[in-house]
Amino acid sequence: MSELSAWIGQVSGEDAVRDLESSWDDYSNHHEPVATLFGAFDTGKSSILRRLLVDSGAPVPTWLTVSARHETYADNIAEVDGCLIRDTPGLSPEGVDARSVKNSHVARSALGLTDVLMVTVNPQLSTGERPELLDVLAMGWPSDAVWFLISRADEGGIDPSLDPAGFGEWSDQKRGELRESLELAEDARIFVIVPDYAGLGAFEPDPDPTVWDESRSWDGIAALHTALADLSSEDISEHRSAARSRLWTQAVAIRLPELQAALEELTISRDSADASVQRRNIFLKQIDSLDDAADAALSGAIEDAIRRAANSPQIDADSIKMAVEPVLEEWWQKQHIGLSRIRRDALQAFEQQRESRGWSTLESVYRSFVEPDKPTMSKPLNFIPRLTKVAQTAQAGLEGADQILRSRLAQKSPEKAKDILESVGKLGVAAQIAGAALPAVTQLASFIQDEVEAHQDGARQREEREQARRAVADVARDAARNAMNTLRPEIAALKEEIAAQAVSEAEVQRLRDEVRLKGDLLARGRSLIAR
Repeated sequence: MSELSAWIGQVSGEDAVRDLESSWDDYSNHHEPVATLFGAFDTGKSSILRRLLVDSGAPVPTWLTVSARHETYADNIAEVDGCLIRDTPGLSPEGVDARSVKNSHVARSALGLTDVLMVTVNPQLSTGERPELLDVLAMGWPSDAVWFLISRADEGGIDPSLDPAGFGEWSDQKRGELRESLELAEDARIFVIVPDYAGLGAFEPDPDPTVWDESRSWDGIAALHTALADLSSEDISEHRSAARSRLWTQAVAIRLPELQAALEELTISRDSADASVQRRNIFLKQIDSLDDAADAALSGAIEDAIRRAANSPQIDADSIKMAVEPVLEEWWQKQHIGLSRIRRDALQAFEQQRESRGWSTLESVYRSFVEPDKPTMSKPLNFIPRLTKVAQTAQAGLEGADQILRSRLAQKSPEKAKDILESVGKLGVAAQIAGAALPAVTQLASFIQDEVEAHQDGARQREEREQARRAVADVARDAARNAMNTLRPEIAALKEEIAAQAVSEAEVQRLRDEVRLKGDLLARGRSLIAR
């Protein structure tokens, strides 16, 4: 049992192990055989026990009602014919409401705390509970440790008081049908009983045994009394040993569906977390690509603009400024547009993921990690900050994309730059970039103009212009460096914001570890109960 108890400790904690050990100690302290009534709702379990007690002259306990609405093992055992009879709540294999689930759990838990199981079925025999009964029969019971009680047999269509012979034939037929349905051996103990014919004692709080005198010859209760009396004198050591094995095996089996459900939720959560990380990586890669492309394109564009201005007939600071400033402005707005589009696409992608079932499951699982003691029915924890709506500046950049394309005309017609820039509307930061770069441009323009005016001969002019071109490259690099230094904080801020939308690597790894752990536990649990 050590492997089984160790497994339960891993799944449910050491308190669960101690509770099982305590239940076993309480049960094993009974020297009398314990027989448990086990079956679906409305199969007459409580009526059977009530009839047995009244026939034996024992008082009917207050907890015993026809509906068997009790919750614990502590007070639902009564002594009859030298045996202890336990009543259990009705089994409801297909029930999903809280009461059905709890009652079924209590009934199943009794399977490991009994020497004999008395399975009750109605005259229509087992229907929805048949698969479960087959599983119960496969639990390794000693021979003659499972009895079947076809209860309320007077409701099967033949009135035993009017047609005893026909009732006897019907009873034999039902025994055969039950053997076939549950694949029982020919010597399986099957009792056909009528615990309360016509409900004569149902409304009496303390009925007199004589109320059933007319039905005793055919109601089957006498045979059940005899079987219980015989059981009381038997050696039950084999039954106790089998019960201990069932207790721990059943405790594992009961937890397997819950573990399977937990594993499925964890798997969904892990996949959702992985998907969020993949989304994050895609958008971060797009930002890196934009960064690389922006850096590579800018210095060449500025240098080209300055060279065109320097080669124009009129060389002065204004002409070079009018050539460079639109290039910087267009470049800055293009980068803003690119960043804004990435941000918009990220917003849509992460919002779409948050609407999925997987994300809802992930948030519930995350809550169980960080707040395990709080009810799981609480509103899921939104543990990742949401992207805010696209910033006003970025949105303006997207809306003005068609106008920005027009600024390319400035490269061909510098005189139109002013009008175009005014129609587009400068971004403040772009103006700052131009402001940082243009002093060098102004100095360069002055140098070019002075040198051209001082040396009119062709050879000297070509040499001076070549010197000017080298200076152009330096100015272009300075301007590009200033521009990129201004852009990169925005790139870094967007990367940080997008990275915050994904589950952290630590949480993803934690989910992966939990999936692996639960998967291993599930496989090991199934292996343990299959032995």
